[in-house]
Amino acid sequence: MNRDSLARTAKVMGPWLPALLLVVVFVGPGLAKFSDSSGWAAAFRHWGYPRWFRVSIGVIELSAVACLLSGRLAVYGAILIVWVMLGAMATHVVYDHGRHLESEVVPLALAILLLVLRRRDLRAWVWRQSPASVRPDSPPIGRSL
Repeated sequence: MNRDSLARTAKVMGPWLPALLLVVVFVGPGLAKFSDSSGWAAAFRHWGYPRWFRVSIGVIELSAVACLLSGRLAVYGAILIVWVMLGAMATHVVYDHGRHLESEVVPLALAILLLVLRRRDLRAWVWRQSPASVRPDSPPIGRSL
């Protein structure tokens, strides 16, 4: 394999690697959050969260998995995972005095890596969300073409 084809392959496969690792990490726990007898049910009760919140987190995690697998929506999946991991870290700080924070570090790092690798998609999403006057390709406010 020559250097150019290797670079093209890395460019295509690079964003998929963290996405697939995140899928592996979140499918099992996302599904387990629907069971009242899972370890997650006991953990959420320990933290004082209601059942609906645990199920909602499971829905969010599985939605993130679906977005990651779609490719085009991978940025949305990574953003959902960042939110969930930051919330999980906050839960561990508040209720467990900072223990078990390391379990969120790897998924958080993978999601951030995915956002960096797909920064063009992220940039396009941010620009779609912002008013036209903030976009770099739009004329300044108050000036017409």
